[in-house]
Amino acid sequence: MQTSSRSRLFLGAQPRFALNPLTTLILKVLAIAPGVWSVQSALAQEVQFNDAFLPEDSRNLDLGAYQSGNPVMPGQYRADVILNGQLNSRQDIRIEAQPDGSNPVVCMSRGLLERQGVKMSSLSPEAGLALDSQDCAALGSLIPGATVSFSPENQALDLSIPQAALKRNARGYVSPELWDRGVTAGMLSYNFSGNRNRTRAGNYDSAYLGLNAGLNLGDWRLRHNASMSWQSRQGNKYQALDSYAQRDITSLKSQLTVGESNTTGEIFDTLSYRGVQLASDDRMLPDSMRGYAPVIRGIARTNARVTIRQAGNVLLETTVAPGAFVIDDLYSTGYGGDLNVTVAEADGTEQSFIVPYASVSQLLRPGTSRFSLTAGETRNNFIDDQTRLLQGTLQYGLNNTFTGFGGVQSSDDYMSVLAGVAFGTPIGAMAVDVTHAQTDLASGSAKGQSMRLSYNKNVLSTGSNFSVAAYRFSTPDYLDFSNAVQLLSAEKNGWDSSVFGRPRSRLSVTADQSLGPWGQVAISGYAQNYWNLPGSDVQYQFSYSKQFNRVSFSLNANRSRIGLGDMENSFLLTMSMPLEFGASGFGPQVTAQVGRDTQGNFNEQAGISGTAGEDRQYGYGATFAHDGASNSKSASLNGQYTGARAMLSAALGRGDGYTSTSLGASGTVVAHADGVTMTPYRGETMAIVSALGAEGAKVAGYPGLKLDGSGNAVVPYLRPYELNEVAIDPIGSSLDVELNETSQQVAPRAGAVVHLKYTTNQGRAVLLNVRLDDGSSLPFGAGVTDGDGASVGMVGQGGLLYARIKPETRQLLINWGSKTHQQCALMIPPGPGEGQQLQQVDAVCAAGKQVADNARSNNMQKVPL
Repeated sequence: MQTSSRSRLFLGAQPRFALNPLTTLILKVLAIAPGVWSVQSALAQEVQFNDAFLPEDSRNLDLGAYQSGNPVMPGQYRADVILNGQLNSRQDIRIEAQPDGSNPVVCMSRGLLERQGVKMSSLSPEAGLALDSQDCAALGSLIPGATVSFSPENQALDLSIPQAALKRNARGYVSPELWDRGVTAGMLSYNFSGNRNRTRAGNYDSAYLGLNAGLNLGDWRLRHNASMSWQSRQGNKYQALDSYAQRDITSLKSQLTVGESNTTGEIFDTLSYRGVQLASDDRMLPDSMRGYAPVIRGIARTNARVTIRQAGNVLLETTVAPGAFVIDDLYSTGYGGDLNVTVAEADGTEQSFIVPYASVSQLLRPGTSRFSLTAGETRNNFIDDQTRLLQGTLQYGLNNTFTGFGGVQSSDDYMSVLAGVAFGTPIGAMAVDVTHAQTDLASGSAKGQSMRLSYNKNVLSTGSNFSVAAYRFSTPDYLDFSNAVQLLSAEKNGWDSSVFGRPRSRLSVTADQSLGPWGQVAISGYAQNYWNLPGSDVQYQFSYSKQFNRVSFSLNANRSRIGLGDMENSFLLTMSMPLEFGASGFGPQVTAQVGRDTQGNFNEQAGISGTAGEDRQYGYGATFAHDGASNSKSASLNGQYTGARAMLSAALGRGDGYTSTSLGASGTVVAHADGVTMTPYRGETMAIVSALGAEGAKVAGYPGLKLDGSGNAVVPYLRPYELNEVAIDPIGSSLDVELNETSQQVAPRAGAVVHLKYTTNQGRAVLLNVRLDDGSSLPFGAGVTDGDGASVGMVGQGGLLYARIKPETRQLLINWGSKTHQQCALMIPPGPGEGQQLQQVDAVCAAGKQVADNARSNNMQKVPL
């Protein structure tokens, strides 16, 4: 059999058909890579192909179907709309054939264009008239320079639209149309631990089970969080923490919660309630609009490049048009550090200016708001009588400097009103608020005011950060909501109300300073006194840390007192160092600690911990300790295993007079339409990954997580309202299964369980070197179908064909035109059975025959993949 020059490009100088594994994989990709079926503008010109440029053995290929581009069938499609390279929405589209036989056209409508962010005011009057009068308007006729292409293989509509015709969206914007509410599913996350202690005084056993149960139905998410504990001496106890139903309110970018939950804690302290709450959810904003960052304003003389730096790090670089510019989608970088803005003009000149950047939690970007409304009753495990609650809060960014905020709390015998302002200045960010409260006690009305001040400043040039929060309660009759509820309950039940401390003033300060190569130092302090209790609560902490090559060193000191008690002092010195083994650089961590308590007793501890396994799925640790107060010694061993279904742990401890053992397990069980799937991870927003037949494949980025026997896996920790990429690593699955795609993107709603289905091709893989019965090569691109008419691939260069066929398939049909002599059939010999080998075959395809039993195996080598 002759080998053409094109064949030699693949086969080199080998006299027979034999491929190394790398070449096999390359050919596999080249042979099966699907083309993108394009739907271009109806203005596209018809192209005539001259087959004189084709190899002689391919000149009989019918190219008529491609004269107007790659053909696509008219009809309705559900497609991902990709705008200028970014996934923008998912919706139904319509493709219509043209009467003149030219390329089909994607039908544009006002709704479709508006959902892509097109500025309808930028369209010409003629384009507006075309949208209103034509049943199917082409994009190119509406927006000059715009193009469209459609891929039926990926169900993707690719739009290219000039920026001048588009509305401006903040960086990280994800259209609400892409927010996926997920599927109906039930989930149960669990965290179990069991302990057994043996001491000289007796034996003691205990167990704990934490439960987070949920059911997703449509837009609603039902949740119940609880715990169950058991002790051998006290029996068992079940405690329900909260139970609620929740759903998104997209138009308000908020969450509606009904049942037992907690308030947001942004203006007032967090309270547990039973009732209903509507509260804004910042996660629904583009990630560049969350938190606070200043708006950058400036003027450019030319088409200029604007660079924004913080401590030498480039935060943003963009191009602006001549005139005034505004940058309002700068990512928040925490709590401050001045920004250096450089405007580089087209003529080479530059101008720079500094924008102060300091933040406190109350600051919002200009024009943005945050709110909450809560109605119901309070929940308090220590008070039998619950109190009705009505609470509302609002924050609004007035401009680049000021944010106003306020709130109201009300119940049967209590009312408080809070008003405040936060502002950023070159010397730091501050927030000041004043609260007036009135409580109707049995002994009379208690009225009072409270002022709160918070301040933060971060100086990046010196590595300094300083924050202070001071509360000053001006009168002894001021009560916050929690204190008021406690006093009212005490009066009703005849309790001694003096045990409930009424804070008078509170001060907390934190500061940390980088010492460059000498390490990092941090200090914090807290002090609080009361109107009705003697003494004060104080706590001071100091820490210093330094890295010496691979050795980490830290020193912590703590001094504290409660009320009139004695001061307690403690010190802790910690050193740790990694031990690297092998080329991977992974190894255990060795840690040593020495501590001293108030009585002057020293405590020492040394330990080693690390991970092992290909996916770091094994964890281990050992600790040895000495307690100076009791002069006792102890030792413990622990291990963890992250499996495909659960996370398991075990520990063994032994000391002077005791032995302890413990076992633990945690994970999540998800019930869905395709069955029940388990995962070792616990999370609120998840994805069910399904790939039929691909059991054993790994989920990228999650150690130990693999597709189960049904081809399913649960992927946790998805970021709600953002595009998450979920990828499958096919290594570990059978070579009889091929993934058509290994990665998908999804933007789930908070708490959703989305279902991502990855299509697969199952069957044995064959690599054929096919010739016609006259010895010539088959035309490049000829289609290949099996006996059922299903497409299994196309002919590659030099007559090479890669196909994945059903185990029972014995015949393949190849055609490159509509005439009889442009078709042939070949027979495939039986495969080697299931395994990890690719079958390679030399074959002759008899043109014009329905069946040609001319295939032969030639005892070709089988190359492992």
